[in-house]
Amino acid sequence: GTLVVDAVDDEPYISSQMSIAIHQPEKLALGTELCEKVVSAGKTYVAMYRHILDSNFGIPKKIGKYHVKKIGGLYPAEGRVHRHIPKGRNCVIIGACAMLHLARAAEESRKMTTCFVTVAGDVVKNPRNVEVPIGTTAEKILELCSLTEEPEAIILGGSMTGRAIFEPENETVGPTTRGVIALSRSYGTYSYTCIGCGRCDHACPKALSVCAMRKFAEAGKLDMLQKYDVSMCIGCGACSYVCPSRIDIAATLIKAKKQIELAKKEGTL
Repeated sequence: GTLVVDAVDDEPYISSQMSIAIHQPEKLALGTELCEKVVSAGKTYVAMYRHILDSNFGIPKKIGKYHVKKIGGLYPAEGRVHRHIPKGRNCVIIGACAMLHLARAAEESRKMTTCFVTVAGDVVKNPRNVEVPIGTTAEKILELCSLTEEPEAIILGGSMTGRAIFEPENETVGPTTRGVIALSRSYGTYSYTCIGCGRCDHACPKALSVCAMRKFAEAGKLDMLQKYDVSMCIGCGACSYVCPSRIDIAATLIKAKKQIELAKKEGTL
């Protein structure tokens, strides 16, 4: 089988797993070696997002004895990890942060009580990756990094797949929380008319006709949405992210998918 160490941070702002690979490679390599023995992996590699090469860090060719494979392409890139695996092979994908905790457990008998979170956004004074106890509130984490002004929007998780929160003092981070992002402007507070640029179509990882589907969804043409395979939409948010008119296309399509499901149950479609 194949063991993949997932350090693919492919959403804007997020770099929590990449940071482990760049700054703590020895720990990552040790955790990977231990995990490799447990799962009896015949092949092991570390996956990182190619886009990070444009940063000041640079992606190493190897971490310890393990080769690094650069995953590129449109958002979300994590799904393309599987394309590098030969057909017929079993695959285990484990995050870089989990590998670090495994190494700590082996070397220091240290339990996993913390998580790694990217703190970023245009109102964060000191954006960085932090290690905090599991259960820390978003409010405490933002205080740790300081804010330049009161944020209008706070996102818990990835910038594309996370969720907006309105009570940061009551929202806590867990082992799978990737980030806390504070923005001066809520993405959904303003939008403009579609200019027909086609960026949403090019950004779609499923190669769907997103622009056309949005129009059908807004017109309530559920039959046409079915013909255009709206069911294949994975709700990644790539279309909304690239839209220059700030239209929340993904939310529109997700709502339309739910309407189709309801109509089928009621026998009206």
